[in-house]
Amino acid sequence: MKAKVVPMRFQSTSMEDFHKILTPLSEIYQDEVEFLEPKVLGEGLPANAEAVLFPVIWSDLYEETEALRALHLPIIVLTTRFGVSLMFDWEAVAFLKDKGLQVFNPHSVELAKTLFRALALKTSMHSGKFLIFQDTDYDGLIPEQFKIFYWWHEQCTRDIYEKFGIRIVRKPYKELGKKAATIPDDDARKEAARWDFPNCIADERPLLSSIKLFMALRDAVDEEGNVVAGGINCLNEAYDSDTTPCLAWSLLYQDRGVIGVCEGDTSSLMTQYLVSKTIGGPVFTTNIYPFLSGMPALSHEKIQAFPDVDDPDDHALLVHCGYLGLLPQATAHKWCLKPCVLGWLVGENSVAVDAEIGTGDITFCKLHASMNSLFAEKAVLEEYVQYPGSDCRNGGLIRLADGYRLMERIRSHHVIVTTGKRLNQLKTVCEIFNLNLDV
Repeated sequence: MKAKVVPMRFQSTSMEDFHKILTPLSEIYQDEVEFLEPKVLGEGLPANAEAVLFPVIWSDLYEETEALRALHLPIIVLTTRFGVSLMFDWEAVAFLKDKGLQVFNPHSVELAKTLFRALALKTSMHSGKFLIFQDTDYDGLIPEQFKIFYWWHEQCTRDIYEKFGIRIVRKPYKELGKKAATIPDDDARKEAARWDFPNCIADERPLLSSIKLFMALRDAVDEEGNVVAGGINCLNEAYDSDTTPCLAWSLLYQDRGVIGVCEGDTSSLMTQYLVSKTIGGPVFTTNIYPFLSGMPALSHEKIQAFPDVDDPDDHALLVHCGYLGLLPQATAHKWCLKPCVLGWLVGENSVAVDAEIGTGDITFCKLHASMNSLFAEKAVLEEYVQYPGSDCRNGGLIRLADGYRLMERIRSHHVIVTTGKRLNQLKTVCEIFNLNLDV
């Protein structure tokens, strides 16, 4: 998946100067960009072009505003052999932005790669599908929680399709569980032998059950075709399978590149897919429990008190089904398959993933219900905290900039987390997808 970009020059730009910059740019961004035939400003553009790129800009730019506006494409300015824009170009870029043109002049290679990935994703996304396994929207084992979730509503499905072009396909979870159960143990053992992952479960049966579910899920993805991400209503319909899909999603990501989300949450899945395909790095969905949320959060996690910190109002826990969140092994700092913490709900044969990312800066985000804005917030993952015997066996303790502000702005108990300071990259993604960035 590469962005299709037209290198463009002004009439006054010499071919020598043009290619002196374009050649190293082609090498730096060879994995992100398919450079189409170069054009001179004013020439026609191919129908598949997603942006134009100027390796050199001159002062005649100020007289060519209307010609640039007629391109009707994002304009990218990368004018150094280092893959970024030249600081002396800032005035010209600001001029064009003031004229209402969509212009990008990335200050880092990382930001430019994010831009190119977003351009490519915007085009390719329309052919992708989310594959969701569920048999009921609101009933199940814990309907008092699931009955209120927006992602079950047809309006959410419709908004995702209208905004991003992603089609959501729903299939019965019960049938997936039945198919997994028919797979012979020996076939599951052979499949398990293909993989190398830490396994902290002594009994073979939970491992074989989770491998069988992976095999059935992989077959369903291949049969449907064009599946880019998926989810299962796993907690609320745990009776439809003898295991949980935590390992299955991790292996499917490594085997097919398909992104998985917990509980069939399509709103979170849309956010996770958008972010993971553009900014890179570990991206996962989890629950957030600000300390200000008080007793409901403590009761839900079956813990007596939040960790003792100096400024509790500006702290929160990240924990989902006992651990930090559902990370594929390929993107985690530490990873181990363990017995499911919620065995009382989903069965003792179930499994969970105890995964960690490195401590330090993180960014979490979530699309608004309207799919027109992206909520985003910076935080710091300070350490991991353990509460033996609780539903928080290994959660992440994070420090917020302002806990009270977060409580006013939070969009969901599910948030999508990525490592590092990512607001600048998210801003670029939002510009490409015509989203407001709610920071």
